Amino acid sequence: MELKELLDYIKEKHNIEESDRWDSSLTMSRLCHPLTGKMIALLIKEWNSDTGRWMEHCDLKYEASLSDRIKEYIVDPLRMHGSSWIGISFNDKTDRDYIFELFDNAILQGNPSKDTALSDTGKSKTVYTDTPLPFAKGSDFLKKKECIPEKITEMRKLYRYDDYSGQLRARNFYRQAKFMEDYEDDYHGQVCDISGYFTTYHDLSDKQLRTYFTWRTEVRNGVYNKTFTSFIYLYIYELLCGIGSSSSVESLNKLKEFEEEFIEGGFLEDNTQIKRNLHRWYFEYLLVKGFPVDEVKKYIDKEILDRDHALEILKKSEDYEDMEIFDAICFFAGKRFLNSVSIKKEREKSIIIYAYVWKYILKSGNIDGKSIFTHCFGRLQNRSIYPLLNAVYWNDKTEEDAEYIVNGVRSYHCKTGRWKEKSYIRAYFNKKKLASIVHEIDRLIRDEFKLGYYLKPSIEDTRIATIIASAFNEALKKIKHNERNLINIDFSALKKIRNDAEITKTSLLVDEDCIHSQVINTDIVEKADIQNTIEKNSIKYNDGNQSKSENLDFDKPPEISDNINLKILKFIIAGKDYKSLIKSNNLFTSIITDNINETFFEDIGDNILECEGDEIYLVEDYREDILNIIGEIYE
Repeated sequence: MELKELLDYIKEKHNIEESDRWDSSLTMSRLCHPLTGKMIALLIKEWNSDTGRWMEHCDLKYEASLSDRIKEYIVDPLRMHGSSWIGISFNDKTDRDYIFELFDNAILQGNPSKDTALSDTGKSKTVYTDTPLPFAKGSDFLKKKECIPEKITEMRKLYRYDDYSGQLRARNFYRQAKFMEDYEDDYHGQVCDISGYFTTYHDLSDKQLRTYFTWRTEVRNGVYNKTFTSFIYLYIYELLCGIGSSSSVESLNKLKEFEEEFIEGGFLEDNTQIKRNLHRWYFEYLLVKGFPVDEVKKYIDKEILDRDHALEILKKSEDYEDMEIFDAICFFAGKRFLNSVSIKKEREKSIIIYAYVWKYILKSGNIDGKSIFTHCFGRLQNRSIYPLLNAVYWNDKTEEDAEYIVNGVRSYHCKTGRWKEKSYIRAYFNKKKLASIVHEIDRLIRDEFKLGYYLKPSIEDTRIATIIASAFNEALKKIKHNERNLINIDFSALKKIRNDAEITKTSLLVDEDCIHSQVINTDIVEKADIQNTIEKNSIKYNDGNQSKSENLDFDKPPEISDNINLKILKFIIAGKDYKSLIKSNNLFTSIITDNINETFFEDIGDNILECEGDEIYLVEDYREDILNIIGEIYE
């Protein structure tokens, strides 16, 4: 396993990218938790002079079990210290699936405590709350203390501390939010700034609660004002839990209205993180609430759907056109592929060749027990997902079993409340394998069509190279066959040319006697040429005594009984030297082809031979029909 595979995986699943590298030699970088912003991994690359290779290593913040630590690729951390850190050595023995699961667990361990407030940038901030101070009776503090609405006091009493299910915060929030669903306030006192991620009512002081409910009242009435980040998330959590709406459809519509009017309305200095979370929650909310699959697909990232579409085409290429297959290959091959000299100079032929070769190698069987598609893109993975895990969400109803078939390579399934995703994971893609296949096809095209800038073979697996070569040759035959089918004489065009020539001749201002003289001379020359052609193309028959010749009848197609036509046709079908036969009888290849085609046209309804120069090709589709008419080809 390579370190890059881990980076691809965590970017796709957790939206984590490498932070700024630490040292000038560009060999160390770090990964930060998506919620807390704290470092959870240190990536290290060092040059090993003994092996002559780069050593790849990761220090991961993870409370590993004993079974984890006995893995040979789980080692001591190189730079970090403490029992909460482990080291991962990336080599040929490192189990990719195990490391992915290990990293998922590390993310869960690193999730912030439910009592920790986070800013939108991921940095921890102190949450300020009102702290009751012991003053003597009759003090000015007690006299000036603001009156707290009874509704808020009753709401606080609903909080329970005896829930050990791991969903303490979400269940309590839902219970209190349901109680305060219709509450309104009009409080405009001063409160301390607060920013948080998993903020709930329980985290706020009485003044902060009144400030939030006042802001919520205004939002529900269509009035938007700036507020704290924690209040924004708190309002979103309410709608996700169905607070303030009569149905899941209404909740979704209100969330989208809030995004349009407030989040994109200029009330935030930076709305990137909130929008990213909200768009993720749209998709996950539709999943758990059982929306139709067409609605769910609207909230899947376009890049993911485009990648799925390309995968689906390459997986079942027989169902798609050449251009679709070529576009799918382009999707994974990248921009450099489109700049290839073969694509620029022979685009149409290249499209046919790439599509044909891919379909051919896809059907060619397995190599080491895996298809070519699996070699390039891995197998369909079945992994657990946790919808709305990074939100304060509680559903008081048991989730029903569900199945969403998004497309041929992606689906979502829920059974007994547990969700799984089936898809092809980008981290498992073997980009080198696909690039080598594309490179080999490109190399063969350049060689075949003499395009210059020739490439050297780079594909390591000779078995795949052999399959590609066979497929390439078959693709060339297909191209040549298509080109022959395009060769067709348009007699109506010839007639138009003759008519145009006649008009041009009559419009010339030339002496009439001169024209008449030229016409007569032309007729004499043309008749002489025709006579010579007839004499040269006379068919010679051997009756056993002496040779005699008969002129061809150009007005009437030759009968099938014409021995020389039949003999030439049999030679062509049998693969014998028909050219010598034509030459010895002083015939023209094109005329013989036309004669035979006209003879068989009534029975076959199409041309059975094609002519290119001095080559005659049999249309293989009609071989059996011809043999049924003429019988055996051998005398």
